[in-house]
Amino acid sequence: MSKLPVETTNDEGRGLSTQDWIDVARAMLLKEGVNSVKIDRLARECGVTRGGFYWRFKSRGDLLDALLEDWKNTNSAPILEALKGPGSPAERFERLVRLWIDEQEYSPDYDTAIRNWARTDVKVQQAVHEVDNRRVEALQKLFKDFGFAEDEALVRARVTYYHQVGYYAMEVREAARRREELSQLYTLVLTGQSSPTPVKR
Repeated sequence: MSKLPVETTNDEGRGLSTQDWIDVARAMLLKEGVNSVKIDRLARECGVTRGGFYWRFKSRGDLLDALLEDWKNTNSAPILEALKGPGSPAERFERLVRLWIDEQEYSPDYDTAIRNWARTDVKVQQAVHEVDNRRVEALQKLFKDFGFAEDEALVRARVTYYHQVGYYAMEVREAARRREELSQLYTLVLTGQSSPTPVKR
């Protein structure tokens, strides 16, 4: 993990943005878990004193709240945008598949790190449940747009979502090419319809 450039000369860290601190905290969370996200360590990583941290945040808890919001914005928003965006139900499902395969706009490691954190923090657990519910609701709406009745749309949404969460929880490792080869079959099984075109990189 490389240190961020500091634009100040008084070591107060004012040249570091709020997002800079969140980015460093995220990297620590992904690598070692939430217990590694400590003020002293963050300050050392950024090359400033603790005072530099308090220039942007009131406390460690304040930073952790910002980190949780960052996860919601960067990891959940793309999923909802893919599902609720323009296009036919099949096209929107394809965008979701593309999101999961590419792992660019969406980071499964970030989701996993947040879920691990949620095991020890009720507030984070509640946030994860809320995000999961929004994702499943968006998937249910997609399946209703496919023409499925309310309950079947809900079951298909849950199966689709739980399958993907389980894929990451079990740490399945497949090459992107293999995932692409299987994507049409997954689409057929999960939606009941063949994918109009192969998912391509």
